[in-house]
Amino acid sequence: MITTDFNQTLLSNHIDLLRNLSSYQKLELISWLSQSLMSTTKKEISLRPLFGAFQSEQSAEQLVAEIQQSRLFNQERETF
Repeated sequence: MITTDFNQTLLSNHIDLLRNLSSYQKLELISWLSQSLMSTTKKEISLRPLFGAFQSEQSAEQLVAEIQQSRLFNQERETF
């Protein structure tokens, strides 16, 4: 199965990375993993802050004019 092969490859790559860690670093990693497994609280990620309209004191026309004025055009060509 492709998923199993992918998981085995992923685990193998992680083990290769872990081989370079010191014993202390490995113990710290084990501690962090153990704490994360014992944690029963789930963090809910709210997407609500990502929604909404753009708020500004300027009118749409003023915003468009400001954007157009801030554009810089460079017609010089780079030579290779």
